[in-house]
Amino acid sequence: MEFADVVRKRRMIRDFDSLPIPPEQVEAILAAAQRGPSSGFTQGFEFLVFEGAEQTARFWDALPWTNPDDTAGARRAPLIIVPLAHESAFVARYQTADKAAIGRKTGADFPAPYWFIDTAFAAMLILLSAVNADLGGFYFSIGPTSREIPRFREALRIPDVYYPIGAIAIGYPGESERIPPGSPKDRRRAPDTIIHRGSW
Repeated sequence: MEFADVVRKRRMIRDFDSLPIPPEQVEAILAAAQRGPSSGFTQGFEFLVFEGAEQTARFWDALPWTNPDDTAGARRAPLIIVPLAHESAFVARYQTADKAAIGRKTGADFPAPYWFIDTAFAAMLILLSAVNADLGGFYFSIGPTSREIPRFREALRIPDVYYPIGAIAIGYPGESERIPPGSPKDRRRAPDTIIHRGSW
């Protein structure tokens, strides 16, 4: 698929068919996720993968806040990927000889939380790779607030140094998600309301 078509077709899918995804497509999606940009080439992200009904059920059981009736379509997705940000990896990377002079000794010293940014880049590559494979993707939060994260980590034995930035359900779109191009559900903001050239 042409890159422009991948970008144009990417949108959040909330209703999936339960058909399994070929293993080679799963591996291609995960390989693409590792190719995102990374500050200092830290690669401070990891992925918790749930594949097939037994594993994805474990994920949904650990999710602390969703109503099964509200997420019925997403629960049919045969693949869930949880991107995890690793702040301490970035702090450690910027203590090495080639980076120490920059002065980033703690997470608070970074001009932006690159561990979240880089993990979000990886998440976008997952979503785009899904579209390229004629699949759909749905990125959603682990909980309504950060207070639910510790319980989720504990349920899935995720070490405290890793922060789940959300989860991505992936699968073949269900019948209700086959929206014709240009429909009201697919309209986006006009460029001149978003893009500021030269000044605000």
